[in-house]
Amino acid sequence: MEQERIWLLLGRKVSGEATMGELRELEELLQQDATLRYKVSVLSNWPSVQQSEEWKSKTEDALERHMNRMSEITAAENLPVKKAGRKSLKLVAILSVLVLLLGGYCTFLLLNRSGVRTEKPAIAAIQTRDGSRSRAQLPDGTQVLLNGGSRLTYDQNKFNTDTREVTLEGEAFFDVAKNADKPFYIHTAKLDLKVLGTSFNIKAYTQDPTTEATLITGAVEVTVNDGKEHNIKLLPNQKIILEHGAAIDPLSSSRLVNSYRVENLRNTQDNLVYETAWCDNYLVFDNETLTEIARKMERWYGIKIHITDPKLLQYHYTGTFKNESFREVLEALKVTTTLHWRTEGNDVFITQ
Repeated sequence: MEQERIWLLLGRKVSGEATMGELRELEELLQQDATLRYKVSVLSNWPSVQQSEEWKSKTEDALERHMNRMSEITAAENLPVKKAGRKSLKLVAILSVLVLLLGGYCTFLLLNRSGVRTEKPAIAAIQTRDGSRSRAQLPDGTQVLLNGGSRLTYDQNKFNTDTREVTLEGEAFFDVAKNADKPFYIHTAKLDLKVLGTSFNIKAYTQDPTTEATLITGAVEVTVNDGKEHNIKLLPNQKIILEHGAAIDPLSSSRLVNSYRVENLRNTQDNLVYETAWCDNYLVFDNETLTEIARKMERWYGIKIHITDPKLLQYHYTGTFKNESFREVLEALKVTTTLHWRTEGNDVFITQ
């Protein structure tokens, strides 16, 4: 029954009729079924249809020509669709996409049952949107917890052969399966890590002014991507912080690392580690500006925050929250600072 529900939700997603609740339900169901998640990822790699006026016009012209050819050999009353205008054409287009998805799924099953080997796509991706977190297990047994607005990719044809390599955009906590013969590499825009078996956290959002790698257990070797040879070995309960510089790398056209530093970890008043508290569903502010807090809350709750009063940017906040709504968090901030906020749909406007 779950598989039938997944394909129904997938069809509603493709047709553009799925609600936010249905999209979230689809994501949760796919997280529970790794096999079906892969089959869906195969279909998801097909090029998406561009819903422009030009595309609609070409679709209607192609369907019209097809209907004319069918009418030459089939009585009009037996045609699958009568010429009823754009609404019917749109319905046919949506049904065509669903038929393609179902056809691809059936072909996939038939090839597997007949013993014919199918080539997996080279790149596998695990992604979470703002306002959600997800767990995943990589083919080697490594456990990964992704924070909101994050994406992890790896080459399925190469992963766990001589090495294990992944690329991260966003934030993730890794518990790497030990294998001394196959080092584990994590690549981000600003740094690379090499490990054999350990647990650590990486925060590498491209929009943030810093990139951080926090080591909990084991040992890692960090290579800073600033055009120079900088290899730093972290010890347990240490983290490296990279400041994003404004200089442009002519080879990559991206900002270089301006500087970096290594610090020891500090616990919160509740004896939590700031850098990994999110793994236990804690939202923590550590003497942070409202700008930094806004970025965290956007990823945590899936909202968009607008700070309309620049005077608020000078204040710093510290606090720990668990299972509170964004409204409750903002009410707590009001205790120490005079601020007001209002919502318009998914947008939150904060002023003094």
